[in-house]
Amino acid sequence: MRGKAHRFEVVAGRVQRVVVDDGMIETDAIVAAGAHSNTLSSQLGANVPLETERGYHVMLASPSLVPRIPVMSGEGKYFATPMEDGLRIAGTVELAGLEAPPNFVRADALLAGATRLLPGLRHGKVDRWMGHRPSLPDSMPVIGRSSRIANAFFAFGHGHVGLTAAAPTGEIVASLVAGRSPNIDIAPFSADRF
Repeated sequence: MRGKAHRFEVVAGRVQRVVVDDGMIETDAIVAAGAHSNTLSSQLGANVPLETERGYHVMLASPSLVPRIPVMSGEGKYFATPMEDGLRIAGTVELAGLEAPPNFVRADALLAGATRLLPGLRHGKVDRWMGHRPSLPDSMPVIGRSSRIANAFFAFGHGHVGLTAAAPTGEIVASLVAGRSPNIDIAPFSADRF
């Protein structure tokens, strides 16, 4: 599916369709919409205090110095990571919600830190980027079945470990959808803990 999911059509306590930009799709519901999950999960009766941690990075083209492995600055708490198309300097957390424009001063601070971490660093084009990390006050994601809508499942709020936690979360949700019990106790991850 491509396009923005706007809302669910719920009939007799079950999701029947999801309304998207160009129509409707018949489906069961799995809410895994990252930083935008609150909009959809609230339609299914969940009251989750999701916040977004905005993270920044700069991608340096043609760097003169590239570490063989990712390196962390103990002083600045950011990472320099070698990539196929250059050197990525990433870090920082900013709580500013989904609507505020990017504050690229934070990305520029990463670039300044990179020159302290790697003295003599020269580079070509600099691309600045900002993204949203869906996070919860207790630092634990929401994973599990909705307690209000029989065929709705939640998988969001992983914060800084979203990429790392994607595979185990997917396995848990696949088990739930198939009617099997996950191999771990997921009660602590319930949306109803809030």
